Amino acid sequence: MSARPTSPPSRGLGLVDLEPIVPRALAVRTIPRADEQLAAKWNLPDGLRAVGLITCTSDDALYVALDEGTKAAPVEVVYARSFYAGSSYPSGPLSGEAIGVYAARDPDEIRAALDACLGALERKAWFYAADDRKKLVFFPHVVRSTGSYLSREAGIPVGAPMAYLIAPPLESMIGLDAALKSAPVTLAKWFGPPSETNFSGGYLTGELPDCEAAARAFAAAGVDVARAPTDAGRAARAAGEALGARPAGGAGAGRYRVLATGERLNEKPEHLTHLVDDESLVPKSHPRLALRGKLDTLQGLLLDAQCAADADGARGLVGELGEALELVRRVVGAEVTGRPLGEWSLGGLSPGELRFASHHTHELYGVPFMFPSVRQGPVVARLYTARAYAREAELALYLAFPVEEAARPDLELALNRLSSALYLMTVKYLAGRFGGRDQKSPATGPVKGWKPPQEASKIRQP
Repeated sequence: MSARPTSPPSRGLGLVDLEPIVPRALAVRTIPRADEQLAAKWNLPDGLRAVGLITCTSDDALYVALDEGTKAAPVEVVYARSFYAGSSYPSGPLSGEAIGVYAARDPDEIRAALDACLGALERKAWFYAADDRKKLVFFPHVVRSTGSYLSREAGIPVGAPMAYLIAPPLESMIGLDAALKSAPVTLAKWFGPPSETNFSGGYLTGELPDCEAAARAFAAAGVDVARAPTDAGRAARAAGEALGARPAGGAGAGRYRVLATGERLNEKPEHLTHLVDDESLVPKSHPRLALRGKLDTLQGLLLDAQCAADADGARGLVGELGEALELVRRVVGAEVTGRPLGEWSLGGLSPGELRFASHHTHELYGVPFMFPSVRQGPVVARLYTARAYAREAELALYLAFPVEEAARPDLELALNRLSSALYLMTVKYLAGRFGGRDQKSPATGPVKGWKPPQEASKIRQP
């Protein structure tokens, strides 16, 4: 077994579309059985006397690769350290920037771990260049499933995903802020400057899509600093802004990229618009833009119904419509960013409970299946319009995210159940549950601090 030569990778293989800086293993050796005196100094666990050692040109890449080895064989990472001053000033030609040491019961386990470690260095544990000169480099990496080493370092369960984010000092601080604002992730560990190599960063934990969104936002912040490092009036990128164009690197390296063709443009044509960022220009007839228009209209109709309910004095209905409006806004955010929608409820009911209640309105509210009529007034008319448009938005969602390509079942469920919730609001309004000028029941409370009605706790799926 030896460090293997690698061929130059193409861009776009990793999480971000930037030039990779592929690390190299410089020296690899196995000690079948370590001397007991050294084993004591190295604090090797009892029974683990086979040792594997590796040095590498990149410290954080090596740490990720060492973790891969713990998933390939029953080994422990017993030593992993960066060298002072980094790879630019190594103590010898085979020292590099860091050293890692495995311990195991037998040499075969060490060899399996080292093979996995070398493979990770070749294929995925990469730094990236934020500028065309490859002077500003960073590490926006996501570990899909941590092994025993990184889970121990981060204080998370083995198998949990993690964003491993490292950059020079200023870039790392800007990047971590952007990453934490981009998704519901937790900063498990922060590495502040100065360090042995004078880079800094942190471990972020959460669901895998959230870790990936955080890593992209971290990369976007680093690229933005590289584009205009001394522009004091430039605000830091944050809140999940996606990776845009890198600094211009020559003729034809336009800021904008047409998603369908990959063509780069210096100016954005009027007939194209952003799907997500400068790297994803699409025609304004794109199905996802049609969906966004439907969702905007739906928000307007919900607000119109809320105003009608407020004018009628049906304060509880104003509260429930406010919940519906907030859910649609969350759907918009999840569609644009690609993040999961997460859990939600309306009127105190889960998606399953909403479906059950909408099929049992007679038993629950004393109102059989009904068609709105002019006698029921403007509030019901507006609720019916909003419900009909929720169905339009649901159909637009299916066209924007075909099942065979990239379905969004979380958003499909939300819009489907929203129409059920609006039907239930209509039923409850007619049953007098929300009060109002023409209703016998009292109002259920002010909008601020509104809570779901009591009957919500009684509705459970059979």
